[in-house]
Amino acid sequence: MQIPVQVSKDGLKEWMILELQGELKCLPHITMGGRPLGDLHFNKQGVPVLLIGHHILHGAVQDLPKPVAVMRKVGADREGSEAHYLISAVVHKKVIFKNRPKPIVNAGVPRLV
Repeated sequence: MQIPVQVSKDGLKEWMILELQGELKCLPHITMGGRPLGDLHFNKQGVPVLLIGHHILHGAVQDLPKPVAVMRKVGADREGSEAHYLISAVVHKKVIFKNRPKPIVNAGVPRLV
């Protein structure tokens, strides 16, 4: 059985994969669903910097050995219709963070006792 694959009408977008080594933990009463993870920036040398709460991570950009297509299934929601897939983006690179996060400390801010 062949499943037709088409390029999205909007054209292909270039995406990157964000890879973190380890696990993220948050407070027990907080869920991450729908919340932003943090802020991703690139410094002048092109090194990715990820800010999560009061922690900073420095990473690297790597090429993937094989490109990955981001597809979504269209159709087959009603009887007799055939499903096909739309390719909306292609991933050629990943941003990898494999070092431990470093805490951000504001030494210049006076503490209230």
